Amino acid sequence: MDFDQVLPAPGDEGFVQSHEGGEFQLYNDLKAMLSESRAKRYDGRDRSSRVADAAAKWDVQYEELADAYLEWQATPLSPTYPSPLDGATSTSPTPSPPAASAEAIPEGTASEPQPEASANPLVRHGLVGCSPSQPTVAISLRTLETYRQTHRVCPRMSIQAQAKMLCHMHGVPYRAYLSYQFRDAYDVYLEVLRRVDQRIAAVLHHDSPHWRMRNSCPACQYHLQDEPPLRFSLLCAMDGNNSLKLVDPRIRSGKERPDPRSGCSDIWLSEAYVDQYKDKVSSSQTPFPPPISSDDFDPDASDLPPIDAGDPTEVCTDRWRNSAPEAKKKMFAVFKKSGIFISVCRHGILLSICDMVRSGEL
Repeated sequence: MDFDQVLPAPGDEGFVQSHEGGEFQLYNDLKAMLSESRAKRYDGRDRSSRVADAAAKWDVQYEELADAYLEWQATPLSPTYPSPLDGATSTSPTPSPPAASAEAIPEGTASEPQPEASANPLVRHGLVGCSPSQPTVAISLRTLETYRQTHRVCPRMSIQAQAKMLCHMHGVPYRAYLSYQFRDAYDVYLEVLRRVDQRIAAVLHHDSPHWRMRNSCPACQYHLQDEPPLRFSLLCAMDGNNSLKLVDPRIRSGKERPDPRSGCSDIWLSEAYVDQYKDKVSSSQTPFPPPISSDDFDPDASDLPPIDAGDPTEVCTDRWRNSAPEAKKKMFAVFKKSGIFISVCRHGILLSICDMVRSGEL
């Protein structure tokens, strides 16, 4: 059908709608045909449902992905990736699915995804798919590990910067969705590493609830045979940081975006565990020192010059919370999480960490 002969000239659209000869029906059919061909795919899910669906699909595959990752680690380097010392360059076309990598990946590394294929075969070949089912884009494990180690020594190295670096290396323009794909694959990679660490800890019997806290610092917590006990075997410090605030979703505008995923670190105290002691802090009373008796009085103390301590009400006024401005007292009421609270030993090794939920430093 020649659309140029069917479509009327601009301004003459009403002339063909005479209801005689079927022009009106033909025009409506043509309009519907063109609108369907140009329509984009509409996704009725919001971000929370998309994250929840992806997390549920990934969760049933993590154990298999951990097995595939261990198998990939046990294989030699040469069958999958050429050695950097060989000077090999990538002359083959992009494998399927395409892999974002800083290395040369030979063709045929990954096979075409099946209708219900999972990401397990990709991990066996050193790749992580960006989606739990039917992945079309994959990122190499060595690229993800390179970013993980880079982020450890340079925390300001963001995923967006890593995605832009890969785009420059491959000579392609940067798009925002590339960062989302890298972020999804990186989250899966971190979860696979955590599952592998859990297996290693179980074999070494390091999976007790508080093993990490009791064995974090060798200098403080490891003792030699026949070592004399110290009066204070462990010196630690605790402090809070008010930089990581989270506004209460009941106060801020917009819709809350819950995320069902959890880091599940053995050194991070969960909110439910901390809530067990929320009533003990308020019910505890500070013991007062015993009164000074006449036997403890030093007669030579009367010869000392008096100390000008100033007006004690000035210090009380500055530090007393009830005398603070109303805006400052209600500042933490708008935050669901006002920061983090950590404890470290005298060598600076982290012992535990938790969120300060609707509270400050107790």
